Amino acid sequence: MAKALIRVVCLIVTISLISSGCAATKRNQCQKIIELANDTVKEARNLTNGQKSTDPEAALLAADTMEMAAQEMASLEISDPKLQQYQKDFIDMYRNTAQATRSFVKAYEKTDQRQLKQAREQLKKATAPEEELVTKINQYCLE
Repeated sequence: MAKALIRVVCLIVTISLISSGCAATKRNQCQKIIELANDTVKEARNLTNGQKSTDPEAALLAADTMEMAAQEMASLEISDPKLQQYQKDFIDMYRNTAQATRSFVKAYEKTDQRQLKQAREQLKKATAPEEELVTKINQYCLE
């Protein structure tokens, strides 16, 4: 009887260690979000030559990158409530940036100065949260 009890206890301890090892930790969740965000920025910068390119096709490819990043970010399984908010903020920023970039390219191709000015402002507004968002998630993940 004592041996059976010991086996059951050992089995329970083993299962609990295995399952806790598989649980997504805050650190792992942070790493997923930050890695995706860094890859997205790197890809967008490569496509637009550090935002110096005047090629509309490059800008549209960058918009595609932002849309894909939003989808990938949405597919991450994040359980930490604060990280879920950061995840949502990145998704919103990526989608808004993609939309603003497409509007900018349309205005650029039409050479409509009024629309171009509006699109430029929309693009600035879409990307404005990036610095603060990156700072906040980095601080939270270091806690």
